[in-house]
Amino acid sequence: MEAQPVRIATVNDEVYTRLHKAITSGALLPGMKLTIRSIADSFQVSTMPVRDALRRLEANGLVVFGRRSVTVTLLSPDEVEQVFQIRLRLEQLAAEWAISRVGPHDLDELERILADMDEPDLSAEQWRVLNQRFHLRFYEVAESDHLIRLIRDVWSKVEPYMAIYASRVDDFAEAQQQHRFLLDLIRRGDLSGLLVATAHHLDYTAKTVVAALEEPPASS
Repeated sequence: MEAQPVRIATVNDEVYTRLHKAITSGALLPGMKLTIRSIADSFQVSTMPVRDALRRLEANGLVVFGRRSVTVTLLSPDEVEQVFQIRLRLEQLAAEWAISRVGPHDLDELERILADMDEPDLSAEQWRVLNQRFHLRFYEVAESDHLIRLIRDVWSKVEPYMAIYASRVDDFAEAQQQHRFLLDLIRRGDLSGLLVATAHHLDYTAKTVVAALEEPPASS
């Protein structure tokens, strides 16, 4: 019998993918409590694939199991700053490896992504996805699957907080100005300037997220 690849995702994988997207997009906010039964009912599946998906998410640090419920991981402000510092170290290494390899096609694509991010009717979610694409597109030029995998793992932990960031800023003008400056440094091959600008960019984002986390809850 000729071997054929499996083309249809299993129920377990589909449940995992949906929950992962809901958490990283901010649809399920950090600190939110979930129950296996409510998720199963929502997805119209049994509890088994839900439990399997949640265990995988727990291994990725995205949820925490309790006695009666599962909670979307809520990082403290200090922990958020730590994750951004880890992200900075990895992304500076990726920038160092990528900047000597970047070509005209890469630069054109980065420019197109920024142009898409300038669209006035863009939603916060659309902007967040393009923001991730802009950064990762450049780092992919480094041609290191291992490094990109590590960066993506860190991004999965920080993405729920990027959703908070995207929903809290009045507009993305400041972030876009920083992105334009990063791209200019990439065009010029200015590695030292790029490393400094990357640190400034991530520090700006981290401080915005931490400020949002430290806001007192709105009174009812």
